[in-house]
Amino acid sequence: MRTATFLLLALLGGTPALVAQAREPSGFDSFIMLVAPRDTITIKKQIRAAADALTAAEKARQVAETMRLGASSRIEFKKVEINRIKERINLAKKENREADRVGLEAERKAAEREIELLRRREELRDAETVLETKRADLASLTKQALELELQLAVRRAQRRRTPVGGAGGASLDRVIGELEKQTLEAQRAQSAAGIEVSDQEIQVLDRRLEMLDAQQRVLAGT
Repeated sequence: MRTATFLLLALLGGTPALVAQAREPSGFDSFIMLVAPRDTITIKKQIRAAADALTAAEKARQVAETMRLGASSRIEFKKVEINRIKERINLAKKENREADRVGLEAERKAAEREIELLRRREELRDAETVLETKRADLASLTKQALELELQLAVRRAQRRRTPVGGAGGASLDRVIGELEKQTLEAQRAQSAAGIEVSDQEIQVLDRRLEMLDAQQRVLAGT
């Protein structure tokens, strides 16, 4: 799970920015390029990858939600089944059918173990649903950051073709400065979303461990 997250975060890695800063002319030490220049072909390719990741996460979320609802439905069904078994146990007691009562008690315990397993499954599917929602958010924010970076790259290329000085160059410089700010803010939001995805991945792993423990208890009959 973490691999997909790291791939998205790598789309806007910080190392190229440091390289770009090191290569900046020393004439204006207070002005450094804070968003590393990249070619538009690479950026467009990553935008498509982010869009694909968004689509995949939304589909996975729908699957996880469907499975969660299925587990929830099974829990309600099992509750009704357990109530009916209890009624049969009470009737067996009244009629002094001890052998039937013992058999029904075993059925009740088995049903209760199964319902506990279903609850763990429901919790797991709920955690997976949240994870895929956060993955979709991350992919969306990654796409937004890349689209801003693309606009910035286009404006920078336009600036290089504009003569130094004059109103046109100054106007473009202001636009580039604003785009650089928006890109950095988008990258920050994307990085924060990546942390949330990582945290939720841990939650999913915790739920899976709990699910495994519950399954082993059912197998052991405890």
